[in-house]
Amino acid sequence: MKEIIKRLCVDRGMSGQETEMYEIVRELLSGTAEVTCDKAGNIIAVMGDELAEKHIMLDAHADRIGLIVSYINNEGFIKAEPVGGIDLRTLPGSAVSVLGKETVTGIICTMPPHLSKGDDELSKDSIWIDTGLAADEVRKIISLGDSVLVRSEWRELLNGNIAISALDNRAGCAVLIACARKLKAMGLHQTMPCKLSLVFSVQEETSETGAAAAAYALSPNEAVVVDVGFADQDGVPSEKSGKIGCGAIISISPVLSKAVTDKIMETAKRIGMECDYEVTGGATGTNADKIAAARSGIPTGVISVPEKNMHTQVEMVSLHDMEKVAELLAAYVAEGGAVNAGL
Repeated sequence: MKEIIKRLCVDRGMSGQETEMYEIVRELLSGTAEVTCDKAGNIIAVMGDELAEKHIMLDAHADRIGLIVSYINNEGFIKAEPVGGIDLRTLPGSAVSVLGKETVTGIICTMPPHLSKGDDELSKDSIWIDTGLAADEVRKIISLGDSVLVRSEWRELLNGNIAISALDNRAGCAVLIACARKLKAMGLHQTMPCKLSLVFSVQEETSETGAAAAAYALSPNEAVVVDVGFADQDGVPSEKSGKIGCGAIISISPVLSKAVTDKIMETAKRIGMECDYEVTGGATGTNADKIAAARSGIPTGVISVPEKNMHTQVEMVSLHDMEKVAELLAAYVAEGGAVNAGL
């Protein structure tokens, strides 16, 4: 699992540019699944019996949050806007990589505390990047629309925890890849009782349109979305979070299929896996909201990996939890899912 997630997190793949992940996913699933890329940019890996009546879709969004260059002023400072819900509180003074014709290092400008008036918090309309270059030099290398990623380092913490940016949702992508490998190790990659499509979907952080397009085109009998969820930490309501080390957070929502959710919970119990739960009275805030409404409706469930510090440079998850979610998914697929193919 550590090998998989390290490979995925070094990739750029900001929302709208996820196809950069294609070669990495194809390599990691070599000999396990047939990997293609659709018109929307979704990366789709197929296993099992192509002609099976039952078709299960597993989804994890492949995009990451970041910034986009929106203006360059006459002093050479670069203005940027958020792509996705980046935590603005973490940005001032952060090092960034501006991905132009060359990769340029910049610093997000911040007011010295000696001169701060206390009301100059960064807003999405006031993000400026200093590269140290003059305006004419900047314009030779950087163009409007270029991506900007906040710098982050791979960190291994105690008890199998890791921290780096883009774990939302490269953690989910790693889980899908590990699930596929587990199914192959079980000898089911060609003999499983269904067709299985693993979708590494685009643009979840901005619109969830990738998952909607994939679900419409694939028309599975059911789907399970793998994302990250809030981990228990100071200030996070316990009823809206799961403890790191719990294995998984299972979502319960009126948007989701009770049959799929119940089957996920039954499977977790059968394999001896303890889970936490998140109950919502409406939308889940994941790709499941769009998948469930695709075509005439697709029964959908959600499993999340607990994550601390979401949408920052130091997102934190447990490798143990990721392994357990992959194990749960593999068992769920091996049993043929929850929904009768004829329904």
